[in-house]
Amino acid sequence: MSHCHDEHDHGHGHDHGEHDHSDDITPALQSSLYEQINFDEITTLNEARRDAGKAIVKKTWAERLSQDPELESDADEQLLMTVPFTAQIKLHSILIRTSPALSAPKTLHLYINRDDIDFAAAEESTPVQVLELSQTSEVQEIPVKRSAFGSVQRLVLFFVDNFGDGDEDVSRISYLGFKGEWTRLGKAPTNIIYEAAAQPGDHKVKGTNPTIQSSSRNSIAQKPSSPEGNPPPIHTIDKQHRPPMPPRIPIRVALPRFAAINRSPSLLLPHIPQRGIKYGWSTAPPRSKHKRFNQPSAGLPALTTGPAAALKRRENTTPLRSGVLAVKKGMTSIFQGKTRVVCTVLQMDQVQVVANKTREKHGYWAVQIGLGARQGRNVTSPMLGYYEAKGIAPKAELAEFKVRDQEGLLPVGAQLLPDWFQLGQHVDVRARSRGMGFAGGMKRHGFAGQEASHGNSKNHRTIGSTGPSQGGGSRVIPGKKMPGRMGNEFRTVQNLKVLKVDNELGVVLVSGPIPGPKGRIVRLQDSKKRKAPALPYRVKALEQLDERQPGLQEKLEQARLRHLEMQAQRQAHVAEV
Repeated sequence: MSHCHDEHDHGHGHDHGEHDHSDDITPALQSSLYEQINFDEITTLNEARRDAGKAIVKKTWAERLSQDPELESDADEQLLMTVPFTAQIKLHSILIRTSPALSAPKTLHLYINRDDIDFAAAEESTPVQVLELSQTSEVQEIPVKRSAFGSVQRLVLFFVDNFGDGDEDVSRISYLGFKGEWTRLGKAPTNIIYEAAAQPGDHKVKGTNPTIQSSSRNSIAQKPSSPEGNPPPIHTIDKQHRPPMPPRIPIRVALPRFAAINRSPSLLLPHIPQRGIKYGWSTAPPRSKHKRFNQPSAGLPALTTGPAAALKRRENTTPLRSGVLAVKKGMTSIFQGKTRVVCTVLQMDQVQVVANKTREKHGYWAVQIGLGARQGRNVTSPMLGYYEAKGIAPKAELAEFKVRDQEGLLPVGAQLLPDWFQLGQHVDVRARSRGMGFAGGMKRHGFAGQEASHGNSKNHRTIGSTGPSQGGGSRVIPGKKMPGRMGNEFRTVQNLKVLKVDNELGVVLVSGPIPGPKGRIVRLQDSKKRKAPALPYRVKALEQLDERQPGLQEKLEQARLRHLEMQAQRQAHVAEV
């Protein structure tokens, strides 16, 4: 590679206006193997984006410094790439561009002419050569042992690790090229057999005596060759060793059918069903590394079910902070300038953090919030012990609010005030709608009803047949729209603006209406579709929480110890009785 730097000016002028860089590309293209790469057959295992490995190899020398596209690993830092060629290659060097970050590959193992290698085989096999890469953003040209890479038709590159030494799980490569010599592949015969004379046994017709064919071959095999190693001429073969001519086949002889000819048992399919799924037969593509089950490049699609996949899928729509419980007191209006804005009044009554749920123990992160107070005689014994262990009075309502990660968890026992929400931020309000009792199909689902006349008798507002003989069988499909109880279902109103907060009154005013009648318990949380309060405000809210209620962790520990003591006393009392 030719480069132009100012420090190369050894006493003479280096004017970029007069210097021509057009010849910098010529040395790189002189022995480039770009035209001999079979791009359609390139495969890369453990790549985060499909065909990313193929894209970096397709880059030309002029595009070598472009950052995109870039190959990234998926499950861990290892990558396994197979590059086939359309010709026989004598490899000289490998061109690669990584980065100065920790994600740059560190060790590269090379294998040649292997079409059955995967991660497990690559780790167990001995590589043809091991290369140590550098941590730089320049294009590296790494020479290989030419004697070991003299006849390459398929090159396997195994990137073992990166410079992160276990701290970085992603390896990145932005360019990959090859230099060397090539020879076009031709279809040459694999074996050449010299035949002294035409042997009728070797050209036997179906249905003749098979012993004649074997005897003719044995006679030729036992005859020594000439001293020069060439096959003997025709006139040197002894006539007494020449096998007799096979008898001529009659015209009306019955030749055996194709199915009756003796064949090798391995060429025939089994007569018993051993190719089914329960016998291990599978049509799925082979997996390269079966332990890495969440790889699109390993023959399986990306994992879309399970707790981890669900959390990842909902990561962007899960709020950063916990929500609160409030009581709907009614509706009013306030003026913003000269504009009258309708709003709903929500009151926060003794809102406290009751518990935290973690990913390790429960499978997700959430904060349990309690509202109001309830007399002890109206609480079950298990719930009394639950509140006793946390040092909190029994609550009238409990609800969970999922948070994105562990940074959204709050100390148990902390009381949340209306200033937990920032003035002007957007929130989502969730509550049960107003119950309207039993309703018919026209009111509940908006059915059009039936005809007013023309033979219709007393069925004007009925829904008619429910279709019991549809494709699902002679039954009514679950979820069929029918008359029933209307309302009293959870409904969410999104992106409501916080108009006012008042810690003394304990109220939050949000714009617009929300579901439910007066006195309904509602859930209030940061909006999923709008930006959360800025980081400085979130930090300030947590600091105010600690200043107003210091020592929450010590109080929780004391309450837990007191609960254990009282529990032991109760058990001893029960044992005495």
